[in-house]
Amino acid sequence: MGTVGTILQGIGIVVGGLFILAGLVLAIGPFMIPTQPADGVKDGRELGGDDSRFVSISFPGYPDGLQLHYVAAGEEHADTGRPAWLLLHGFSFSTVTWEPLLPKLGRDRYTVAYDQIPYGLSDKPDYPGEGPNPFTLEADVDHLFSLMDELGQEEAVLVGNSAGGVIALEAARQAPERVAGLVLINPMAALERPTLPQWLAQLPQAKRLSLLGGRWFGKSTELLERSYYDEDAITPEREARMTMHTAMAGWDRAWGQLMHRSLTDALQVRGPLAGIETPTQVIISVEDEVIPAADSHRVADALPNAERVELQACGHLPQEECPAKVAEAIERWRERQGL
Repeated sequence: MGTVGTILQGIGIVVGGLFILAGLVLAIGPFMIPTQPADGVKDGRELGGDDSRFVSISFPGYPDGLQLHYVAAGEEHADTGRPAWLLLHGFSFSTVTWEPLLPKLGRDRYTVAYDQIPYGLSDKPDYPGEGPNPFTLEADVDHLFSLMDELGQEEAVLVGNSAGGVIALEAARQAPERVAGLVLINPMAALERPTLPQWLAQLPQAKRLSLLGGRWFGKSTELLERSYYDEDAITPEREARMTMHTAMAGWDRAWGQLMHRSLTDALQVRGPLAGIETPTQVIISVEDEVIPAADSHRVADALPNAERVELQACGHLPQEECPAKVAEAIERWRERQGL
């Protein structure tokens, strides 16, 4: 064998060895990830402030129910003749994201923002792998309507940011009689994300890697930073509150199970958007770096009864960064719709 052949053979051996090593790392490495759940308080009431409220909702497989944390503005039982506002945050966020907008919307009606499971100060359930999964879109909608029932709200205008917009749309698709209107702020509904085959996602390695991913996302403020047009506007207090859930016991296991569910079940509305006739406003941040403005326009195009408004110099979370602009846009739409 000549010199060139010897070199190529050697390269082949090295490359083959690297592939074998990579395979071993992928097969064995995830088992090095510890699975012991995080310590902390078990009840979000111990961490909530003066404005925090809690309610238990029923869910199959959890005899004591699931506890939801929420905050509210406006008079709960005021006879305004107007449906309540119900605010739904996006992936990894919490009621904190609605605090600048909450009092503005609550001036003329009852307004509620809640922590979806397992975010913020709401429960961090441990899913046993059998029965209804509390981390599916179907469960999210069930939790939403259960909360409305507990609050005595027969119908509401749903205001959803990012992934919260998907939950709002699915709720309107399932029960249009309970959704008087939709406000979608940079909705994630047009995002096309690939999923894994069921057999691959069920491997123990995938479950451990999901746990690792949940721990990383749960402790990171990177998404918050990407969600502002002006990153310098993020205060140290806001960054600290982004990870307040990490003080609760088992938060990482719950986030890991949420991440694992997402491997095979993309967060997408279960039917065509064209079938959702609820009056809708789509608020679009032109400079959004998380959900491209073009995706939000696609959602507005697909909905038969949607108006749209563009916001300049606002990021993915305009309810935080530009609350006055958002409140003004919603108020103008509300007046036109007579809501």
